Amino acid sequence: MSTPLVLVPPSVMEVAVQSVGAFFHGVNGMSAEAAARDHLDVLRPLKKGQILEAFTPLEGKKLLEIGVGFGPNLATWIKRYNLDGYGTERDTEGFGSSYKAARALFAANGLDPDRIVRVDGDTLPFPDASFDVVYAGNVLEHTEDPAKVLEEGVRVLRPGGILQAEIPNYLSYFEGHYMVPQPPVVWRWVLPFWVRLLGRDPAFARTMRTEINPVWCRRTVKELKRKYPVELMSTGERIFLDRLARPYEFEMERTASRLGRLMGIFQRVNAGNWMGRLIVLAQGHYPLYLTVRRDP
Repeated sequence: MSTPLVLVPPSVMEVAVQSVGAFFHGVNGMSAEAAARDHLDVLRPLKKGQILEAFTPLEGKKLLEIGVGFGPNLATWIKRYNLDGYGTERDTEGFGSSYKAARALFAANGLDPDRIVRVDGDTLPFPDASFDVVYAGNVLEHTEDPAKVLEEGVRVLRPGGILQAEIPNYLSYFEGHYMVPQPPVVWRWVLPFWVRLLGRDPAFARTMRTEINPVWCRRTVKELKRKYPVELMSTGERIFLDRLARPYEFEMERTASRLGRLMGIFQRVNAGNWMGRLIVLAQGHYPLYLTVRRDP
């Protein structure tokens, strides 16, 4: 097992339990403590860094994380890759006090809290062509205009730089916030209706941008090409297939607790990754890793 590079102070964990933990307990029934541990897991950033490095080396780069949450990704990457790292955060539903908590996590780990900038909208407070890498993990589906956020990410990206957004795929079979199976979502009203049928509160589902899927990714990047020289590198198909081809490791505790047995059965019948290929063909791979390069 990898060694964590970042320590989470008890005060930050306490804030996470009271905010994001309590919120997701109401959404999917997981304990507030377990949900908080998931959002502050200091080993997950190492795995996410490996995924990013499949597209671009990170050592010594200037990186922006859009939506740092409580800060473990950015703090870990600064230490692991000697990054010139910056992040943005705004306190949103379920993440109350995340901005202050992220700054406290940075201070506790000897990092400059001022590298985390508070934002209120979708515009980034940085000049054009400022960063080599821009990353947004589970952020776009919670924004008012996800296409605008992507455009801003590309705007601040240097020529040759990489933008990667990890996002749910609403053409998939699983809804990760509520921890329930789902039909492919074609219209935005489907998800609230579906979770209500399952006895869940649909209020949170109404806030999510369920238009996000591989079709939306390709269309959005095509629109971006009208303004910036960008190339769509991937929506995460290969990452999905590679994960299914080996013993499955869940990144989040709540996912492992709910889906472990189901994924064990899936692994046994997925010889040759044939089921994974069918899922990719149907554009249902989950999650999406939308990766875009800004051409020189």
